[in-house]
Amino acid sequence: MAKDKELECGLKAMADEFRLPFGGRMELSKLVAGHLDWFEAAERRGLRWPDMIRALAAAGIDGRNGKPLSVGTLSSTVWRKRVEAGMAKASAVPRAVTPVASSTFMEPARTPKLISGTQPQRSKLADAPPVKESAQVKRKRAAPSNDKVSRSRAPSRNDVLAFMDRTRAIRRRSD
Repeated sequence: MAKDKELECGLKAMADEFRLPFGGRMELSKLVAGHLDWFEAAERRGLRWPDMIRALAAAGIDGRNGKPLSVGTLSSTVWRKRVEAGMAKASAVPRAVTPVASSTFMEPARTPKLISGTQPQRSKLADAPPVKESAQVKRKRAAPSNDKVSRSRAPSRNDVLAFMDRTRAIRRRSD
């Protein structure tokens, strides 16, 4: 488990990096990418997103408007950087290559073919008899959906604008 002193040292390092010379600030995504281990340690310690935001705000790391970061902003940034780091690790794993006739070209190794006479094992479910559906289940599947908006139709411009209006009203109420 991460010690409080380790978290405080990491938080201080982030705060020092966040403030750039001449009043500038580092982009949140770059700051998070450089300190992913701190966020993982904070989660292991039991801190939730609001706790991390309070700690970051106390250290002087805040949003562009001077207010503390929102949960959505911080969590999505950390999630995105974790995915990018995972993809970078996956792409760094070397592939097996086999030499081809020409020594200048390398081709990825192919999967081995099945040895003749062997068959892949079949699932036990494949041998089971098919299950018959009741008439009620069949009617339910055939019945049209009672949803207000059909899932097959793309949202119209008016749908999008109405959604944006509702979201704007919710945001204004929370401020």
